[in-house]
Amino acid sequence: MVGTCTVWAASLTRVPLLFRGRHRHPLALTDARVLLFEAPRRRRRQPDPRLALRFPRLEVLRSRRRLRRHQLVLAAEQDRRFVVEFERRDRGVARELEAAIAAAHETAR
Repeated sequence: MVGTCTVWAASLTRVPLLFRGRHRHPLALTDARVLLFEAPRRRRRQPDPRLALRFPRLEVLRSRRRLRRHQLVLAAEQDRRFVVEFERRDRGVARELEAAIAAAHETAR
């Protein structure tokens, strides 16, 4: 485990981000992959990850550092795109994720 935090996340479609529903999701960052889980519910004991991808399969399309949040727009296989927003206190995890994805693409070249 490199880091964990709770992020605001939404999948991106043709609907503008302003009208998309963002939800809070637990995120775990390991040395080889990123795991994004569903928000914990009472009924589920062990939630399956909503997203579990290795770094070479991800691409950072855009990174924005705003006053309150650090926003990453990520692309995965099969034309899946999603936005992940980190709170101010979790910007270190956002930088770790961004650096890990960039390093994975550098070693692949």
